Amino acid sequence: MAGALARGALPLFRLKGIQVRLHWSFIALPLYVAFTALSEGQGWSMVWIQMGLIAIVFGCVVLHEFGHALTARRFGVRTRDITLLPIGGVASLERMPEDPRQEFWITVAGPAVNLAIAIISFVVVAALGLLALLSDVLQGAALWTNALVFLVVINLWLFTFNLIPAFPMDGGRILRSLLAMRMPRAKATRIASVIGRFIAFLFVGYGLYSGQPFLALIGAFIYLAAGAESRQVIQRERLRGVRVEQVMRTRFWCMGSAATVAEARDGLLAAGDTTLVVLGTDGLPLGVLTNAAIAAALETGRVHDRLSDLTLQEAPAARPDDDAHLAMQRMLQVGAPLLPVVQDQRLVGVLDPLMVQEFLRLREAEAKNGLSPSAASAHEG
Repeated sequence: MAGALARGALPLFRLKGIQVRLHWSFIALPLYVAFTALSEGQGWSMVWIQMGLIAIVFGCVVLHEFGHALTARRFGVRTRDITLLPIGGVASLERMPEDPRQEFWITVAGPAVNLAIAIISFVVVAALGLLALLSDVLQGAALWTNALVFLVVINLWLFTFNLIPAFPMDGGRILRSLLAMRMPRAKATRIASVIGRFIAFLFVGYGLYSGQPFLALIGAFIYLAAGAESRQVIQRERLRGVRVEQVMRTRFWCMGSAATVAEARDGLLAAGDTTLVVLGTDGLPLGVLTNAAIAAALETGRVHDRLSDLTLQEAPAARPDDDAHLAMQRMLQVGAPLLPVVQDQRLVGVLDPLMVQEFLRLREAEAKNGLSPSAASAHEG
């Protein structure tokens, strides 16, 4: 999910080594605000004021996400990027620590930033008010006071809203971390996910009923994200101790980069696979091509082009002894359909999500029948 967000986002700036991006869907927010204001008879001056308020809000959101990111760095967790969406921000941590105490402090740091901004703004408002009584020097105090009051209000709202226990929002992660201090993390995640989905359902219902589409959108996002993260944690538990070589496919479709699109088409028809691993002259993978990418090349008349002339999709190689879950996470981060598996400078297999799911299904069936989990790999015979 994080990888998909980054691919659909415009880079804004980099701070502390963290890239801040603006997702393409963000344009929906100012368009919605402008349309609503103009349809209510408000002038463009009011529209620009509201745009300025949106900029202030999302400035606070960025600081909130940096609170997560910089606290995570203290625990050795890198943040790939921060993406701004119409419904808020997402800090893409490379992983969430399994230590519930570390997760607690990383999560609390975001709302704590908003609370700190609110307190500082309130103190400045109070100071400006006192000075205005003592002197007429600050002629523009009222304007600054209004802006600071807005900062107080919006940051208190962000602080409160983010503490709602709707997993995977901050409040839900705090709940999960507190539960995980007393029970297995997978069970804590399931409980937090159920609560989060229930709250998300309320968000969607109330948002549609009250005519607040963004609240309904937030609810839908929470519902989907809660399910996705719950599945990820369960998968991690089921893949604990499993190596890539146990779940990789040893039958796969590969071709050298000098092969033509026409040859890839013929291989596609013969192999019955959906993704082609493209190899360099040294026999190591350069990237992958899906059957859709090959079809698109054929449609544009590139039938005689070499595969090296096409834009290959990134797919970082895994090793047979890599942790299977971590390899799956790398696959999701780059958005690859599969990962090539390399041993001794030779392609020996591919890690395919469908094969991993099949491996887990078979393991679960064995466990239900009282059998010990098979150490056999998921190789295709």
